[in-house]
Amino acid sequence: MNRRANIGFDRRIDLDWLDAAAAQAAAGAPNDDMRAYLWNLLDGVVSGDKSNSARGKTVTVLNHIWGEVPEPAAPLRVRAIAQLAGSEPDARIAIHWAMMVGTYPVFTDAAAAIGRLLTLQGSFTLAHLTRRLVGAWGGRSTLVRAGQRIVRSMVQWGVLRDTAIRGMYEAAPWRRKVGPAVGTLLLEALLVDAEDASVPIDQLTGHPAMFPFEVDVNSSHIRGMSQFRVHRQGLDTDFVELERGGL
Repeated sequence: MNRRANIGFDRRIDLDWLDAAAAQAAAGAPNDDMRAYLWNLLDGVVSGDKSNSARGKTVTVLNHIWGEVPEPAAPLRVRAIAQLAGSEPDARIAIHWAMMVGTYPVFTDAAAAIGRLLTLQGSFTLAHLTRRLVGAWGGRSTLVRAGQRIVRSMVQWGVLRDTAIRGMYEAAPWRRKVGPAVGTLLLEALLVDAEDASVPIDQLTGHPAMFPFEVDVNSSHIRGMSQFRVHRQGLDTDFVELERGGL
């Protein structure tokens, strides 16, 4: 299955909506109940009264992140729910981020492109981002809108901010510190996105899609988690992949 067949993430998603969806997931709400709850939550906030309206599409995105997730992200969702209780705001954003990386490849690719652009030049425009995304997704008509909605979501979450130049964005002035428990969720999400690939650990911990976070994770943390399989290649390069069924 090609995880990049559909874009999907084409709505601005506010942080409190993600919190509401996550709370429903933590309470064990069935998907239909979660959708009904989110539909009512967005009444008068997002326009529309049909399933294909802006409100209906926003509910679909939220449900795809925290409710009816793709099968490869199901174990990630279990661990993410376990980390929600008592999580501080920075950790909670990272937990949401992990779920979006694990469920929406376009989000992962956009975050990685933004991370690289910020490293290279300190700021970026939507045109810069779109050019990066076209390489992986082709010239789809919905790609510009998806990139725009993802960026505006990140601004609302406080990980990006507008600059004095209209249409140009920069990173927030600080990176959110994330401990090993939530940090390993982010790494697991990146491996879900990598579709069974074996990836060097340093590529995961330094992945550009994690640009908003300062992650305290090392190989000993990863080796201690049942969801990972670690093996060495060459003299000193540790690779990690997902241990399927490793809950």
